[in-house]
Amino acid sequence: MQLNTPKNKIIKVLLVDDDEDDYLIISRVFAQIPDSPFQIEWCSSFDEAKSLIDLRNHDIYLIDYRLNGQTGLELLDYAQPYRRSEPFILLTGVGDREIEIRSMKLAAADYLVKGTINAELLARTLYYSLERKQFEEQRLRSLIELNKAKDEFISLAAHQLRTPATGVKQYLGMVLEGFVGELSDSQKSILQKANESNERQLRIVTDLLRVAQVDAGKVRLRKAEVDVVSLIYDVIKEQHETFDKRRQTVVFEPKKTNMRLHFDRDTIRMVIENLIDNASKYSGEDKTVTVKLDEDNGEAQITIIDRGVGIRLEDQDKLFEKFSRIENPLSTQVGGTGLGLYWAKKIIDLHQGRVTFESAIGQGTKFTIHLPKTYPATMLETTVI
Repeated sequence: MQLNTPKNKIIKVLLVDDDEDDYLIISRVFAQIPDSPFQIEWCSSFDEAKSLIDLRNHDIYLIDYRLNGQTGLELLDYAQPYRRSEPFILLTGVGDREIEIRSMKLAAADYLVKGTINAELLARTLYYSLERKQFEEQRLRSLIELNKAKDEFISLAAHQLRTPATGVKQYLGMVLEGFVGELSDSQKSILQKANESNERQLRIVTDLLRVAQVDAGKVRLRKAEVDVVSLIYDVIKEQHETFDKRRQTVVFEPKKTNMRLHFDRDTIRMVIENLIDNASKYSGEDKTVTVKLDEDNGEAQITIIDRGVGIRLEDQDKLFEKFSRIENPLSTQVGGTGLGLYWAKKIIDLHQGRVTFESAIGQGTKFTIHLPKTYPATMLETTVI
């Protein structure tokens, strides 16, 4: 078997086993491997193993299932092998299908039963586990490169689309304002529909650009002290006409009438706008949207509550996924790119906050933005990611 490793490279193996006799037996098996590149080291305690795993000084980890009252599965859960380039292999005294399945769910590379291990089996298991990990790493790098190329394409395409769409918007506006002469009612109606279609296109392009920027790590946060109550009032006032058209009511209930936080005003404003607009879109006519402002455990909480269609339980896991469009009675007429909530969560994450929600079909949805009231000194400056 050929591995993509330098010739004569020593492969360091850490055996985690609380029984010294088992260590001596396994060491003898290692010694029987022809032309062995493996160098075995041993530790006997759970805590010592955690420290050594954190150091990342080994190429392979052999983990015994029983570790002085704790288990190898707990150690696998701590190590999170799916995040690492080194394979983890579980050892047990007897074959147990349930333990094997659980170890695989925790991303163990393989499973060996003590007493059945010989030099050929051990060598094959170690080589195969390394080879699989190398393949996984290569595949992951390829996917990252592919995703990067896709994001760059989306960003470039969105930029190229935005320029002509903006020009169309300007010219349509001039015609509708009468700069080229009087228009008949039918002409105005057609041009207004064209203008609305162009506005939808611009919103799609804007969503694509925002997501491309945040995925590429090019979001610039200009943090400053912001009056949160005033900001929310501004957003509601700006959307007042839209709510009137839908015969809806917006109620703002700030439990704190004076709250000032340190964040990027423009991006947080857009997140609040997005959530309030969604609440309106998915609520239907004659409904009330409630916005609340409170604080708890050192964080500010901005909550948007609607009495709309709600989100099915089976759809809730994909709510913040990119390009996620969830079917409901209003989704066809609402439209959209499925990027708004994805982008909003990314922005809140950058502010060291989080977004939570509760929803039930036919009863509505409640989104809450949680923002820290204080930041580390390094977070108060302009941040570029």
